[in-house]
Amino acid sequence: MKLHPALPVAATLLLSACTANVPIAHIPAPPSSSPVAGPAEVVHTSRYTLVSLTADETLRFPLRQPVSHTLSAPKKNRTLTRGDALHIWLSGTGYGLCLPVTDDIRRLYTSPLPDIWRSAGPLRIHDALQALAGPEWAVVTDELTYTVCFRRTSQTLS
Repeated sequence: MKLHPALPVAATLLLSACTANVPIAHIPAPPSSSPVAGPAEVVHTSRYTLVSLTADETLRFPLRQPVSHTLSAPKKNRTLTRGDALHIWLSGTGYGLCLPVTDDIRRLYTSPLPDIWRSAGPLRIHDALQALAGPEWAVVTDELTYTVCFRRTSQTLS
């Protein structure tokens, strides 16, 4: 049995005539509470890799990067000091400890390092420096000379 060529067209017209045209309501998008960021600058480095051209936070603020350190026992039965640990935590950041060393700072640097600090992290470097020094000391960074200093929070000696 051969179908008439107009039968599919007639069926389509019949079925489409039965549907109602519903107008689409335009719903506005809610206003964004955060400012719209511009497009990020990226560059192709290989076929499937895009790299951002903006510096991330750890490049702009090296003391905010999270790091883990395991401190080995020193040679010749020498005890690890807090000064040794401070130097190790600052290694690779470009920062150093400030000079001159006062008597209070010398007392901090030469005090023995608690064993709990032999393996620590991941911690942000600034937080590790503050915890190593203790609550009596405030960490002060000089971004011009890339030095880290410690200032007593109270002047009472214990």
